[in-house]
Amino acid sequence: GGFGKGGDRGFGGPSLAPPPASNVPTQMSINGVATWTYGQSSAGPPVKGGKDGGGKGLPSGGGFGGGKGAAGGFGGGAFGGGNFGKVGGGVDTGAHSNVFVGNLAEGITKEALEQAFSAHGEVKSVSVMNKGGRTFGFVKMATVAAASAAIGGQNNNALGWLVKLANNDASSSGKGGFGKGDGKGFGFGGKGKDPYTKVDHTNVFVGNLPEGTTQDSVSALFAPHGKIKSCLVSKKGEETYGLVEFSTVAEAKAAITAMDGHAGWSVKMANNDARSGGWDASLPHSNVFVGGLTEGIDKDMLEKVFSEHGSVLSCVLHDKPADGAEAPEDGGEGFKRYGFVKFGTVAAAARAIDALDGQNGWTVKPANNDTGGKGYGKGYIWVPDGSGYDDWGGKGAGWVWQPNDRPKGGEAERPEPAPSDNLYVKDLPPGISEEEVHATFSKVGSVVECRVLRWDNASGCAALVRMASPELAARARAQFSGTIHDTCLQPLQVGLQQKAGESVPDHLYIKGLHCTSTPDQLRTLFGRYGTVAWCRILPLPFEPRTGNVPDVAALVQMSTPAEAQIAIEGLNGRTSAELGQPMTVRFAESKQGGPEQTDAKPNNNIYVKGWPVGFPDFLLQSIFQQYGSVLRLRLLDNPDPEQPTCAALVQMSRVEEAAVAVRQLHGRTVQLAVPPMHVRYAGKDQGNSDNLYLTSLPRSVTENTLRQTFSKYGEIKRLRLLQQSGSYETHALVQLATPQAAAQALRELDGSLPNFKGPTLFVAYAAKREGGDNRDSRRP
Repeated sequence: GGFGKGGDRGFGGPSLAPPPASNVPTQMSINGVATWTYGQSSAGPPVKGGKDGGGKGLPSGGGFGGGKGAAGGFGGGAFGGGNFGKVGGGVDTGAHSNVFVGNLAEGITKEALEQAFSAHGEVKSVSVMNKGGRTFGFVKMATVAAASAAIGGQNNNALGWLVKLANNDASSSGKGGFGKGDGKGFGFGGKGKDPYTKVDHTNVFVGNLPEGTTQDSVSALFAPHGKIKSCLVSKKGEETYGLVEFSTVAEAKAAITAMDGHAGWSVKMANNDARSGGWDASLPHSNVFVGGLTEGIDKDMLEKVFSEHGSVLSCVLHDKPADGAEAPEDGGEGFKRYGFVKFGTVAAAARAIDALDGQNGWTVKPANNDTGGKGYGKGYIWVPDGSGYDDWGGKGAGWVWQPNDRPKGGEAERPEPAPSDNLYVKDLPPGISEEEVHATFSKVGSVVECRVLRWDNASGCAALVRMASPELAARARAQFSGTIHDTCLQPLQVGLQQKAGESVPDHLYIKGLHCTSTPDQLRTLFGRYGTVAWCRILPLPFEPRTGNVPDVAALVQMSTPAEAQIAIEGLNGRTSAELGQPMTVRFAESKQGGPEQTDAKPNNNIYVKGWPVGFPDFLLQSIFQQYGSVLRLRLLDNPDPEQPTCAALVQMSRVEEAAVAVRQLHGRTVQLAVPPMHVRYAGKDQGNSDNLYLTSLPRSVTENTLRQTFSKYGEIKRLRLLQQSGSYETHALVQLATPQAAAQALRELDGSLPNFKGPTLFVAYAAKREGGDNRDSRRP
């Protein structure tokens, strides 16, 4: 039997067995450099594809297929029926009609997308978004059949769109939150507005600007139409464009009406709201607290006022009695009214705070926590000026880390899952990378898979870590649970506090504390050197953003100057393993029939996880051919397009060969030759500058890896990864301190091999379904 004809970019054509080992394409040149390209396959040069598609197999053997199927696993019939069986035709779009559209051109409008998809049926809603320089959208069709027709008609069209079923259906009510507990959820609370609907905002796009246009000139022309919050002029290719953010939606619409067509300009609403500002301007979320409300203010009035600055997703009001006041039903009037307003974007929340704080006696500021979820969290909270804590010994507003000291409730009472090779690690510090988590658990043994889970920009992270065996997982759990991660450990700078140029003999000023350190930890540490009168961790004046979390400082008062000197001698320049967020390591819950299931009976079908996206199938085939004859092999796209690895299904000729492959390859890190990276000057003219543009990088490359590569050329002023949805490789921009440093880096690195650590593979028997079906129930 062959692979069958795939309805969703699956394999097609006649029934052919894969080529024998001698016909595997050449992998390396004579000098040891890989000759393949990212996205290449045994079928030819790079092409789009890979998802387990709908296809109907040939009578002699059927094929892989099924799409994202309602039957679970790899769709409606992957590895189905007898020798792979017969799979239903067409694209199985699952149980909803929400379609993801990737590879969109920057500047595409919601109207253009709706027009393209309306040819396939009624369109219920359309949204266009931008993330990390990538433009994508969601189109909610009226029926599942219309979604199926749209995917078949628009995927890989002349514009190169990637069109597939979205991971989740579009919600019409916005009820509840996504996720549960530990601050993991981020819903919209109660019955809110559809989060997939395009939100109102105040960010105006200005196109067709002449070359040389400045921000000041654009701002001056738009200023008569309202208060300008920000103005940006940028260039893409030969096109110069601008973005002007107004304070209110009405001002933005007035500017569009007045300025569209002026001097040939194209002026319209931008696809997305303005991005939140830098360290001194950004907010951790879009939930706003409103205090000082009068009794006559109701929910509708509050929403109307705040919606002038952007789309309001939800609005709630509360009444709290003042100290000693009687309830209204008892004749009392001393109640305080306050509320929370959840915006669709962080930028809209920032505009509302700037415009409304202090108006009508209101207090408008960031809420301590975002809405949604039904748990509690660890992360940064806003401490208003003067609110302080008793042990801080001072006042001051800013962001401080809030450890979770509430009762654990249901989580503590919930029994830990049975031991397995899969671990759930929580209470990791914000900004931690998968490389750092992987390095920690690799101290115990081989790590097969590692994925960091982030909730927002100011909360602790969690991770899923799969070890090579349950025994290694148990050892890692015992060794690391309750310990502080290495990224929190750093040398302290301890000295006397300076006031008005004079040293305070019993006051200590401490720098270099990790952001998750707490006053209790500080008091315990310095308590070893004497009596601590009080201590205070100084709030940050800005939001701690994921991936770039700063150190914090603290003040400690010892009972005597002598004790202060002893603490300086004992701690200055030293690293303490007691400051930072202790992590919790538990066995992860396994879902029946999911990738965690490792008790499948031996057979000749193998499930492989952890293969790098974009690496050819014939490389994986050559690895398995060391243990026998490979009859069939197929790479499967990861349902999460952000992830750099995918899964594969491999059929060996005999069960005995599969047994050897599983035993030898599971948990093993395989070394692969990769293509050389290419380095050139950034920009169209590619002139000599300090900016470099990198191509031909693996999807798994990280900022830390590139920083290590370029650090020997001096200061790195800027580094940005450019990962486009649907692309098999990663590009990057690197700005060095001088053109001379960039020239040296270009000479030495262009054509060199990127720093690449081979993948660690998860290899297991493919699970069979009950009833004799040989269908794999795993998902990549």
